[in-house]
Amino acid sequence: MTPVLLIIILFAAGALLLLGELLLPAQGVLGVLGCAAILWGIGQAFAVNQWLGFGLMLATIASIPFVWSFALAVWPRTPLGRRMMLSPAESVVQPPRVGIGQRGVAVSELRPLGMCEFAGERVEARSQLGTIQAGRIVRVVNVDQGRLIVQAIEPSNEEKLS
Repeated sequence: MTPVLLIIILFAAGALLLLGELLLPAQGVLGVLGCAAILWGIGQAFAVNQWLGFGLMLATIASIPFVWSFALAVWPRTPLGRRMMLSPAESVVQPPRVGIGQRGVAVSELRPLGMCEFAGERVEARSQLGTIQAGRIVRVVNVDQGRLIVQAIEPSNEEKLS
């Protein structure tokens, strides 16, 4: 076997092993073997001619970003990649349809986070100051990054919620 044929075989074997690592769950074994085959091919090229080895080394280093980008684009579409990658969110969490000044009832104790109910919709809310007992009537005073800020109010007889 001529040294040039050995170099070609080593590079082809390295590429196939790296492709196998991309498609099979090998825990990195095929990737390490593929990189070793490519490095052995570069070493053999240096043994043939220093300029051939240097050229192959530069070409290999220059191709790494392109191969890496290709692998990142292809891997999520493989059967293994589909099982390991998270699917895109099917529904975006909508902010609550509760406005400032709206009144509701604390469903759980807010210390400072808890659940409140506004017009039949349960929403996570934060107490503006201190602890709010469950069952107390609350009023929305602010919305901070999608989370309601509430404070307890003393209801008058006509404002009591049931």
